[in-house]
Amino acid sequence: MHELSIAQSIVDAVETRASECQATKVKSVRLRIGEANCIVTDSLTFCFEMLTSLEPLLSGAHLLIDFVPHQAWCDHCASEFPVQNFVAQCPTCAEWSNTIVSGTEFQILEMEIDAATNVAT
Repeated sequence: MHELSIAQSIVDAVETRASECQATKVKSVRLRIGEANCIVTDSLTFCFEMLTSLEPLLSGAHLLIDFVPHQAWCDHCASEFPVQNFVAQCPTCAEWSNTIVSGTEFQILEMEIDAATNVAT
């Protein structure tokens, strides 16, 4: 279950950035995850919720996931196609000379926060 260590890395990164922004609360975190990463999004969400429940800054934060399909580009016939079961053979011309164009992403895109307000006295 590598989702737990991934969730911990997300929590660590978000806590660091939230602290830099002087956030008082993190409301949500949006990720972009490629299909080729083989991450079970339900497991990742469960682990994220478990870890954030222990942190006042992150407690109740929602994890939003944009899923990116695993796609390849055929260098021979210039067509784009879905990679199925990690087999990147072009379904049009049966060539193997392909370039992966999406599906390997793993990014923290944004987080929604409540920020501390400085009131001058």
